[in-house]
Amino acid sequence: MYEFDPPLGEASLTANLELFDKWHDKGDGRIKILFGPQGADFVGEQLLLRVQRLAKERKTKIHMHVQQGDRETYQVVQRYNQRPIAWLQSIGYLDESLIAVHLTDADDEEARVVARSGAGMVVCPGSIGIIDGIVPPSRAFQDAGGSVALGSDQASGNNCHNIINEMKLVALFNKIKYQDPEVMPAWRALRMATIEGARAIGLGDLVSSLEAGKRADFIAIDLTKPTMMPVFTHPMRNIVPNLVYSARGDEVALVAVDGRIIYQDGVLLTVDEAECLAAVATYPGEIGQGATEQFLQINGTNVRFMRENKL
Repeated sequence: MYEFDPPLGEASLTANLELFDKWHDKGDGRIKILFGPQGADFVGEQLLLRVQRLAKERKTKIHMHVQQGDRETYQVVQRYNQRPIAWLQSIGYLDESLIAVHLTDADDEEARVVARSGAGMVVCPGSIGIIDGIVPPSRAFQDAGGSVALGSDQASGNNCHNIINEMKLVALFNKIKYQDPEVMPAWRALRMATIEGARAIGLGDLVSSLEAGKRADFIAIDLTKPTMMPVFTHPMRNIVPNLVYSARGDEVALVAVDGRIIYQDGVLLTVDEAECLAAVATYPGEIGQGATEQFLQINGTNVRFMRENKL
C-alpha cells in the first residue's frame, strides 16, 4: 500500500492555488487553471474533498485520472473496500466539476455511472493502447449521455501528440473492440476532437465551433493534399472520413487562436521553431546518462530489445 505524505499533499495544493491565483483567466481569458490531484489512489479522502470544495469555490474543474489502471483499483480496494468509481461516487466526488481521465480499468457500467453524474471524460486512445493494450469505455460513456474529449497523454507514453491521429485511433479501436464498423463513425471522432471535447472539459461555450459569441479558434485544412484527395461532395461527402482516416497533420494550412493566426503554410509565426528544436536536441544526452543505471537495473523488455538489436 502507498503511504500518503500529508506535508507533500499540502505543499502541492498550495502550489496549485498559487498557480490559479496567478494565471487563471489570464491571456484574455484563454488560460484556464484546473485542480489536478493525480488519482484516488494518490490522495487521501479529506484532501480530495478539500480540492473539490476549492475548485467549486473558484468555479473551475478537477482534472484527475479515474480508475486509470489495475494499480489504482488495487490500492483503492485495499484501502476502502470499493473500486475507485464506486468509492468516488460514495463520497460525492462524481459531478460536473470532475474531468475524469482514462477510465482504463472501468467497465461499461462504471463508465455509465461517471457519465450520468455530469462529469466529463478524456480518452487517450494512442497512449493507453501503447501502455496497456486496452480500449477505454468511451463509447459506453457517450451512450449514457456523457461528453468525451480526445487527448494524447504524456509524450513518454504516446510518442505522438497529433489529435488527428487520435481521431483515427479512437475510431478504429472501438470498431475492433465491438466488432462493429459503425460503432464509432468518423463524424463522431471529429466531434470528440472539437465540440464534444470542449464540452467535456467545460469550454463548450467558448470554443470548438464557429458561432457568434465564441472565440475564433479554428484550423484550415488543405484539401489538395494527397491524403485528402479525391474530394467528393455528391452523392456522398467524404471530407470528414478523409480527415479522420487518412490525414497525417501536415494538411493543416492555418491555425488561428482567438482570431490571431499563429501558424500558416508550414511556418509557426509566434515562436522560433529552429531555436526550439535546437534546444530540444541538447537534452537527450544528459537525460540518458542520468537514467542509464536504473534502466539497466530494471532489466525490462526494452533492455532485451536493445541487446538483440531490435531497437
